[in-house]
Amino acid sequence: MTRIFTYFALFFASISLFPSDLAAQTTYVNNGTNSNYSLNNGDSLYISAGTFTGKINTFNQGAKITVAAGATFRPEKFNNPRGILVVYGTAKFNEDLKTNSNFSLVNYGTVWSAQQTELNGNSQVWINNFGGQLKFDNGLTINNNNTITNRGTMTSNGSVTLNSGASLTNTYATTITGNLVTNGSSFTNEALFQTTGSITFNSGSSVDNNCRMIAGTGFTNNSNGVNNDGLMWAKAANGSGNITNSGTITNGATAKIKAVNFTNWGTVKGAGYFYFTGTTTNTGTVGVSGTTTDTLKVYDVSRSNSNGIFDQQWGTVRPNTVYRVFAAPDTINNFAGCSVELLSNIPLPVKWNYFTVSVTANTALLNWSADQDPGTIFEAERSYDGSSFSEISTIDARDNQSVYNYNDAQVNTQAAIVYYRIKAIEPDGSIKYSETRTVKFSNKAGVTIQAVPNPFTSQFSINYQTTEKATITIRVYGLNGQLQLTKNASVSNGYNSIAVTEASSLARGMYLVQISNGNAVVTTEKLMKQ
Repeated sequence: MTRIFTYFALFFASISLFPSDLAAQTTYVNNGTNSNYSLNNGDSLYISAGTFTGKINTFNQGAKITVAAGATFRPEKFNNPRGILVVYGTAKFNEDLKTNSNFSLVNYGTVWSAQQTELNGNSQVWINNFGGQLKFDNGLTINNNNTITNRGTMTSNGSVTLNSGASLTNTYATTITGNLVTNGSSFTNEALFQTTGSITFNSGSSVDNNCRMIAGTGFTNNSNGVNNDGLMWAKAANGSGNITNSGTITNGATAKIKAVNFTNWGTVKGAGYFYFTGTTTNTGTVGVSGTTTDTLKVYDVSRSNSNGIFDQQWGTVRPNTVYRVFAAPDTINNFAGCSVELLSNIPLPVKWNYFTVSVTANTALLNWSADQDPGTIFEAERSYDGSSFSEISTIDARDNQSVYNYNDAQVNTQAAIVYYRIKAIEPDGSIKYSETRTVKFSNKAGVTIQAVPNPFTSQFSINYQTTEKATITIRVYGLNGQLQLTKNASVSNGYNSIAVTEASSLARGMYLVQISNGNAVVTTEKLMKQ
């Protein structure tokens, strides 16, 4: 019954997205050209391969652009977008990216904005899924009731501003080279969030920190809605490391706040730990009156006045605030509220580990590994044109099982190329797709390649299956295109596994792994080091 309900929910959702006359809808497939398109309600554009460099003159609400894995969407013009952009490959915008009402982004690959980025209008929803990367070269501004949810990696080489009604949720990793400013907006952090500059919460902002929030130069709080259940750390970068509070901070029982200097003009309440190494000044209120089991434990390492908790104690310090000596908070490891390493009451999204397809005796062999919640349903899908996929098998996920397979004996072997992907339907109805893989029946000497594990922590291996001897070259590039390492290896007929131990020296992050046979590039895939 749950599955039937899910299908009907998805069906009616698709109808609501495209309410116009179906006969008027147009589907375009582009293999990497500079063609121009005007997309109206119900129209769709599929970038199946290559690099698209044309113009999107119109992108109205209800229209959809999909960028396939391995393809690149690099439009010369992306005019006032209001439709849905789904990215499995790469989307790069070299001009200002200013989206409008109802625009939606669903990213599983890389979305890169080289200029200013603004979410304007209303009702925009951006979702960066696990393994995806959002990159803003010149900062980010979110206006009105528009939202970004980051479940992958998000970086901004410039400040990020959330204006009234806007929302930002981070559940994996966000790094800002610059400042974060929230103006009457909503900010939720459940993983690692860090800036090289300051973090400012202005009046009317709602802030929930459940993991690590790190400000390179310090925090300024002017809001009455800051709740900390993780770590708030004002680093001593550039001789700073200040926390100034003119609003209200509520600290959880195990939460920690660390800074050099602390100035309180407002209210601090709750419990937890406060660790300061510089000058502390309280002209506001710390603690709560009346009976409470909560205790605020304050350690001013360089305290100048042993008769007070703070160096300058002009305000009110309630009885549940005590001076307590304790070790400096751990700023490296995550806390119980962090969403990445530890399970919580929030269902974990499907995490794809790998997906490969090989051919044996005119049968396509699909193998994949994923981490998922109980109740997830996997559907294997096949396509002969890379655009229209159909379901060929349904497999229910099992508890404590992460590896699955399916043999497609019904495939049309007369087709030159066959496309496969796996669709995961989560218990809440959410859909996650794997990358798309291809097999070539016209090339009996085809090759199957897989990089495992992905993500990796120290080293990875290339599993290379071929029908001929060869010398291949493995190259690892950073996302900026800089070559990180090169390794040559000899492969023979059958299954080969090449350990890339040199990857242990790589920093954590996303990389591109390129496999070449002679002068021909066989494949390029994304690989993450944790």
